[in-house]
Amino acid sequence: MSESCGVDCDQGRLLGCKTYCCRLLVRLQPDEMEPSLDGLPPKGFVDKTDDGYCVHFERDSCLCAIWNMRPKTCREYDCNKDFMLQVALRNQFRTIVDLARAAAITSIPQDQYLKVPLSADSNNQE
Repeated sequence: MSESCGVDCDQGRLLGCKTYCCRLLVRLQPDEMEPSLDGLPPKGFVDKTDDGYCVHFERDSCLCAIWNMRPKTCREYDCNKDFMLQVALRNQFRTIVDLARAAAITSIPQDQYLKVPLSADSNNQE
């Protein structure tokens, strides 16, 4: 759920998002980057697992392990305005590459966007 939009992630998964946002590239703000120990520039993104999920995604619960400390990008993300989520809700996909291919041949007017319902409690993770 995004603090700015307060969506109900459980309902989104029921709609078919398949925890879409947990597979996106999350760029870190300069103040969120950990200093490098080898003199190289700090890493500017959150790592992914081999199957493309965020390293903080807990598979058993489908929740974020660092929810209260998640990056600004995650806190401000509003899935209901994301075209790619609309494609995800309408198409089967296993990887972001599959989803990108489907998006390249898809047109969905914004007035036809499916909306993930808002959560009753916007301060709650679910």
